[in-house]
Amino acid sequence: MKTLNLLAPVSQLVKPIRRQSASRVNALLINVPRVQLSNGKNKYLLMMIHMHGLTRFGRTIVRGSTSKDHEEIFEEIEKEMDKIGICTKCLGGGFISNKEDKKVMKIYGCCKTFGEAPHGRTKDILLSWTKFQHYNIILP
Repeated sequence: MKTLNLLAPVSQLVKPIRRQSASRVNALLINVPRVQLSNGKNKYLLMMIHMHGLTRFGRTIVRGSTSKDHEEIFEEIEKEMDKIGICTKCLGGGFISNKEDKKVMKIYGCCKTFGEAPHGRTKDILLSWTKFQHYNIILP
């Protein structure tokens, strides 16, 4: 009983964390492009982004680069998202061979650090993006 009396003043000092509204969370997440890829052979990551504590409002994004390692891509995206208050979680990685002139993509392989991304999910995200709707996307 004495411990409860001691804790009462502490609870008055601690202020609850202010939660952001669902509309604000959605606005922040919608402003983040779902796909960023280069022409050529990309090392890519499939990532979930969300506001801290609000994982049900998450959004899955695809990020790739021809000149960076998977770890460098993750660190770059993590820093970029931290600036605007968004948490990141890597779902896996692999490779995307993007031939823009032929409108063909091949998704394959595995990332040694983050594991293999679900390539079917990556394909669905790419096809939902206006730029890649008419591409022939090949899975292994």
